Amino acid sequence: MTNEINLTIDGKEIAVSAGTTILKAAQSAGIDIPTICYHDHCTANALCRICVVEVEGARTLVPACIAQVSNNMQVRTNSERVVRARRTILEMLASSVDLSDAPDIQRMLQEYQVDTNRFPEAEERSSPS
Repeated sequence: MTNEINLTIDGKEIAVSAGTTILKAAQSAGIDIPTICYHDHCTANALCRICVVEVEGARTLVPACIAQVSNNMQVRTNSERVVRARRTILEMLASSVDLSDAPDIQRMLQEYQVDTNRFPEAEERSSPS
């Protein structure tokens, strides 16, 4: 028998099975958390950190793709802190990878109002002055 976990995500009370990740719990409640490195056919590895959320009582932001829910957990998926972290991650990604063929990430760049020039490109950093 699976234990049921009650938690709140963005003010919405939900119940899921023990062992469920925050990402899957949010999806079951119709709450979108962006991901890049996580897919149903891959092992969640939390490398990209785009899925970070704010969990009440946690010192740092938590990767929703690997963090399991706990009873009475309070999660915020779109706080100022979360948005700022996602924007920074996307800015760093845009400075080091050609994202022109990644329409989902292009949408994220727009949604999070990313400054694609915030970090200089690798060639600029390594050029002699």
